[in-house]
Amino acid sequence: MALDDRSLRARLARTDWERDPLFVADERVFSQFRRARAKGDAARIGLFAEAFNERLLERSRKFVLRAHIFPGLIDDLKRATHELASCIWDQLLSNANDAAHAEKAFGQFFERRAISFQRTLLQKNRKLQSSLDADEDDEDEAVSATDYLEELQDHNTPDLLAARQQAFERANNRLLEVLTEKEYTTFTLLYVADWQVQEVAAALKVTVKSG
Repeated sequence: MALDDRSLRARLARTDWERDPLFVADERVFSQFRRARAKGDAARIGLFAEAFNERLLERSRKFVLRAHIFPGLIDDLKRATHELASCIWDQLLSNANDAAHAEKAFGQFFERRAISFQRTLLQKNRKLQSSLDADEDDEDEAVSATDYLEELQDHNTPDLLAARQQAFERANNRLLEVLTEKEYTTFTLLYVADWQVQEVAAALKVTVKSG
């Protein structure tokens, strides 16, 4: 795209994919992002990443509502949306085959990976419920002092796993409260999708200071 940054940003912001001949398809936006990343063009990486991420977040928001991930499996719409989007980003950046698929048919790629994300959540939910049911059954049985000590020494009990999950959710919710949407997305890209610092800085339009 031989456009200056301002013109390119305006072009990428167009949303009428049905009637606007200047609309840039998701597949092309992602393809241009990959090319910019391969060239190390930090400015264009930021432009394409920002545009693509906005579209990805909107797709993710619609999916978590349609698939009843929110409020069925995750009780916060913003968190559910960002978790799905982060999962998709991670797959796009870590798997060349997934990236190639997305360049050709992003809608199809997204739908398949989003359904897989939903299934994973359902499986975790079932396992947690099974663990809770098992705990309730155990309460009806006598527990010896030795069994009790062994339970205390078990670092992977269902209760502890549930507590860790709750702690994660509290921390994640706090991040969502104190960070802007762009800052939260950058955080997940840096620590979940393993972006380079320079790429994150470009997405935020800031300069990385050297030592």
